[in-house]
Amino acid sequence: MKNVKSKPINQLSKVRRVTFSIISVLLPLVFLILFELILRISGYGDNFSLFINHPEKGFENYYIVNPDIGKKYFQKYAYSTPLKDMFLKKKPADVFRIFTMGSSSVVGFPYDNNLAFSRILKERLRDAYPDKKFEIVNTAITAINSFTLADFMPQILDENPDAILIYDGHNEFYGAFGAGSNEAAFHSPTMIRIHLYMLNFKVYQLTVNTIGRLAGMLGHMDSGTEKRGTLMSKIVKNADIVYGSNLYKEGINNFEQNLDRILSLAKKKNVPIFISDQVSNLHDIKPFKSIPSNGLKGADEYYTMAKKLEAQGNIQKAKENYILARDYDCIRFRASSDINSIIQKLAGKYQVHFVPTSDLFNSNSPNGIVGENLMTEHLHPNIPGAFLLSESFYKEITRSKLIASAINLTTEKSYKNFIKDYGYSNLDFLIGKHRITNLEYHWPFVDESKNYTDYRQIYKPTGKADSLAFTVMAKQTITLTQAHEQLAKWYEKNSDIFNEYKEYNSLTEMCPYYSPYFRKAADCLLKMNDLPRALHFFERSTENDNESFYAHYRAGEICMIKNDQEAALLHFQKAQLYADAQQKQKTLIKIYQILNYLNRASEGNEILSYFRKQNHNQGIPVPERTYTYPNYIPLPVKEIVDEAQGCIGRKDTNKAIDLLLSSLEIEETAVVYRMLGILYSQKGDYEKSHEYLLKAYPEFKFDAQFLNYFIVTGLATSHRDEAKNAFAQLKKIDPGNPEISKFQTILK
Repeated sequence: MKNVKSKPINQLSKVRRVTFSIISVLLPLVFLILFELILRISGYGDNFSLFINHPEKGFENYYIVNPDIGKKYFQKYAYSTPLKDMFLKKKPADVFRIFTMGSSSVVGFPYDNNLAFSRILKERLRDAYPDKKFEIVNTAITAINSFTLADFMPQILDENPDAILIYDGHNEFYGAFGAGSNEAAFHSPTMIRIHLYMLNFKVYQLTVNTIGRLAGMLGHMDSGTEKRGTLMSKIVKNADIVYGSNLYKEGINNFEQNLDRILSLAKKKNVPIFISDQVSNLHDIKPFKSIPSNGLKGADEYYTMAKKLEAQGNIQKAKENYILARDYDCIRFRASSDINSIIQKLAGKYQVHFVPTSDLFNSNSPNGIVGENLMTEHLHPNIPGAFLLSESFYKEITRSKLIASAINLTTEKSYKNFIKDYGYSNLDFLIGKHRITNLEYHWPFVDESKNYTDYRQIYKPTGKADSLAFTVMAKQTITLTQAHEQLAKWYEKNSDIFNEYKEYNSLTEMCPYYSPYFRKAADCLLKMNDLPRALHFFERSTENDNESFYAHYRAGEICMIKNDQEAALLHFQKAQLYADAQQKQKTLIKIYQILNYLNRASEGNEILSYFRKQNHNQGIPVPERTYTYPNYIPLPVKEIVDEAQGCIGRKDTNKAIDLLLSSLEIEETAVVYRMLGILYSQKGDYEKSHEYLLKAYPEFKFDAQFLNYFIVTGLATSHRDEAKNAFAQLKKIDPGNPEISKFQTILK
């Protein structure tokens, strides 16, 4: 009987033991969860989400890259902030969304965000695909490497990207958590990834912060605040990394593992990746440090040999030695050939789009060797280099046909003229020059421990723009945005409209969501008689601020001159919504006139009644329609165009063509394309005529005379479909045109 009774007791004891075991395991976990919730509710710690709600009023539907995300990767040193790119929380179906990833070269250093390749690329894509909407979000931060990119990747993939662009590899050794970095708390890639993941939790942040404070109190941790120099010089712990050493292998292996992880995650989500190889200054930067080892000569010897071989004309061998000099440089700020080999290998493995930026830079460099022609110092592109980096991605994206099967040839600018039209000025060049010069006063360019000179204390600015640029860099009492504003007002005061426009155009790229800069730029263009570009800027200003009477009214006036009455009507109707009493009257007059021009006068009866009540039965005048759009010649080319028109009057067609072609070297203008098209048509060269008329088509498709020329050249060449489209447009805008019946017969 005792044995029978004892069995339930033993079973109960066993259940209790299991229960207590479970509780003993779960209790700490429950405690940690509760503690985590308490810390979150109390607001402790940092939000390390890559994307956060836009903090400004009016942008509640947008995310922005977290300006404090750098704190996650830089515990000891100050960190830079990413560009203020924003994107809609709910992605519309008509938006093509791109994320860019990388470090300082992707940020745009030494320039500001208007010269980041992502900003340049966005404008290039807008021109090539005018019917598309683009969101390009730059996630780059200075001095990060592939560990950070791998940490970013899951969050980027969560935001439904249509493509991801990667330019990374230079910072692999000294960037945050790199093998030679002061920020590397661990040398195990797995431990680094766990650490970065755990930093998303407040309890772990509290633990790390507590340990950091205790270590600081005990003198075991260098705060980094007393060390002089740039972030990249401060972050370096193990400077000398010899080619093939264990530390070198660690950095290379880290890069390969992280990049493999990045591309694997993208492949699982079927997100297209465009990844570029790394470009650096081979020709004009001597190796920072040369240490012969393992039977290898020092980097300096290879560099000296490269110079000698180039002087002898042996370019191929010279280039090989320049590459070896870079690869064996023991101060590893430039990605070695091994990094580029990994990029190419993994691009092939995952069948992603490889972007051959090195080839493009080489083909645009003397003897095919990149130097200071495209680089500011060892690895950051200068302004021509920034455009070339963007162009490298642009070429691969358009070649992939990912966005559309073809680009719009009528709106795509030539590469050279795109650069001329883009928003940057001499002030941007100067700020870059000062930042690079200041950088070169620090390690590794000089030994700061010996006779240190502070560039910021010795330089004497020359001129207004230089003074502002130096103030931004050295004193930081104003921002570059404020410097552009001050310079624009100074140019306005001195009646220098062209340079005033250059500053406001720069500001439209620096602050693409701030509409007043677009309107300021448009006003300058109006003064320069450049109506097409003025209209472009007025319409761009309404993308983020649609409630502007001034922008819509001005755009409506330009559309009326252009004879695009439908667009003009739409702009004036929108302007009326935001008009005061006086503005409302002049806007209603414009609407009434347009309705008459469109043979829809009855729709304006209500407007007419309103004015008769206001003005004692006075009617609304409807001036006879005139077409003056071709008469607006932009000031930069007006003198040349006037001379060409004089030649046309004297029947000197060839001289006129030469002058007009020379004007395109200054600025591409639709009115010049139109003139060239007509002149070549008169000469019987219909192929060239159609080529130029096609460029002018978007601006002059509301002009019946222009359409007649376009249809004729289209029919005379192999562009019959374009002629048909132009014929349909002619019937729409001028149904009574006497040429319609003739074209109708030919096009049957």
